[in-house]
Amino acid sequence: MHPAYFPVLWWSLFIFASFLGYGELLRRVLNRREFDDLGWGLKAAWGMAVVLAIGGLLMAVHLAVTVVLSLVVVTGAAAAVWFAADSLRRKRSTWADFRVSWPGLVLGGLAALAFASSIAWPHHIDPNDDLVCYLMLPVKILQTGTLIEPFSFQRAGTFGGQALLQGLVMIVGGERNGHIPDRGFAMVMLFGILLHSSRGLKGQQAIVRFLLLFAFWLVPVPRISTHGAMDGGCILVAMLATRELALKAQVKSWVGFIPVGVLLAGACCIRPTFAVLAGAVFAALLFKDALGVLKSKGTFLKTFAPYMVICTVGVILLVPFMLVLFASNGTPMIPPFSGYVSKAYQIYAFNDFWKDMGAVLGFYTTSETLCIVGLLAVAVIFKAKDEAKWIVGAAILAASVIVNRYGAMAYLDQYRFIYPLFIPLALWLICGLLQKTAQEEPAGATPFRERMLVPVGAALIALVAFILTNAAQGSREIRAQLTGLPDQVKEVKPFFDPNLKKAYAGLQNLVPAGAKILTMVDASYWFDFRRNTIYSINAVGSSSPPPGMPFEKGPHELANYFKGLGIRYVIAVDFDNAVLLYTRKLWTEAT
Repeated sequence: MHPAYFPVLWWSLFIFASFLGYGELLRRVLNRREFDDLGWGLKAAWGMAVVLAIGGLLMAVHLAVTVVLSLVVVTGAAAAVWFAADSLRRKRSTWADFRVSWPGLVLGGLAALAFASSIAWPHHIDPNDDLVCYLMLPVKILQTGTLIEPFSFQRAGTFGGQALLQGLVMIVGGERNGHIPDRGFAMVMLFGILLHSSRGLKGQQAIVRFLLLFAFWLVPVPRISTHGAMDGGCILVAMLATRELALKAQVKSWVGFIPVGVLLAGACCIRPTFAVLAGAVFAALLFKDALGVLKSKGTFLKTFAPYMVICTVGVILLVPFMLVLFASNGTPMIPPFSGYVSKAYQIYAFNDFWKDMGAVLGFYTTSETLCIVGLLAVAVIFKAKDEAKWIVGAAILAASVIVNRYGAMAYLDQYRFIYPLFIPLALWLICGLLQKTAQEEPAGATPFRERMLVPVGAALIALVAFILTNAAQGSREIRAQLTGLPDQVKEVKPFFDPNLKKAYAGLQNLVPAGAKILTMVDASYWFDFRRNTIYSINAVGSSSPPPGMPFEKGPHELANYFKGLGIRYVIAVDFDNAVLLYTRKLWTEAT
């Protein structure tokens, strides 16, 4: 029987508390003055990155099973309770961002609604990705302690961070709870970061701040599956915010950049697109600093030391994920290394330069993209941050590369990859702009607030345009949350008839315990991965160990290939009567 709504809700809140505990633990271990006032959103993002690093190490040694990951969560939550009690004892509240006001109640209500409705969110489930692959990966982690799927293209394209977060939830929950890390944890953490970075504003700045944070909840994140979107976007913003704090330290030290490296690894392990953006941003900032050294004749070592620390920490924490990916698909990272993945599956973009450029230009001329770029432009023109133009330029370059690679896809597919790169960054930069408008000017100078009426007005116009452009989608999202929540609370139904689970178990019991099984079924997360070594094919011919599937040589050679890998048993749907991914017609006529 699938777990009820409330046990998963309480467990999810428990996980969030553990993120706060690990974030505070890292802060205290570093013992840096610049991190005394992180805010709960940034602290939770730190904690999520720490948990991902711990999970990666556990997967590398095949120990990321249910019991061990449960201990990880319980330890973090216990630390959070202890630190909270210690703060109360010392009268150092960490909840200064909360104020009882109508704007605060509205925004807090939207955040609570988003989190509560994420528990068993019934929408944005892709049967060809989620049911046959994504929702199986966290179950496999919990049962085997690692993530070995040599026949899975989706597995090859990620380090497994998102599946690890989903696995934490599924310790108590199940396949219906796959949206919690993205729609629940990440959205609330990012909201907390924005809330803290724009605190203390009054008057016109407070109005724009409210509209900014309201728009964040109103506009839905474009997604079609449970794969990570806002998790990576949230951690990337946390990375930039932490780096900014480290640079502002009165007494600078390489220690202050350690959490930036931790967050870098956390973002990269979620999805490759976040690694592209992070790499582009740091490359741009490094180039900027190199120019500064050349102009001022400063020392390169002092300037580049932070980047060395960040990259070293990030790479070290990613190594366990790389080792597991290499064991699974023969590559430490794709791209640039192909491993077991077919070359044909790595080519998404057109092979024509002008068509590639057309796809990129087409993306940037849509109303939604123009509104987002408008927000970024305001941040650059009015210098929301000292490095805004370099960060935004790198983001647009990275987005263009990503759109080019996915150019053959529909606009929604392009947009859902880019949204978590642009929107969190744009909102964070605008929060920085609002903070600048509230600063005091020296006596005799033109009032800063008067001079900033134009940028504040520009930000307001861009926000209103963004809200109006997406008003229909935003209202549908809120209505879906309000109307769907009672249904979730009442009953959480599995995707398939529970009797099918019994049929899966019956089929698996026909195979000797310990034997390898190859599967092509619609709900592979219902198998017992502890009883048998089970591999799933979710995209035919996409990934396979050497010498690769010999499709062109006929069924006998294919059978011999699998026998050579020790696979003598196959559990599959009826390809002629299948209703989801594994229909013969789909693979023979549509591809």
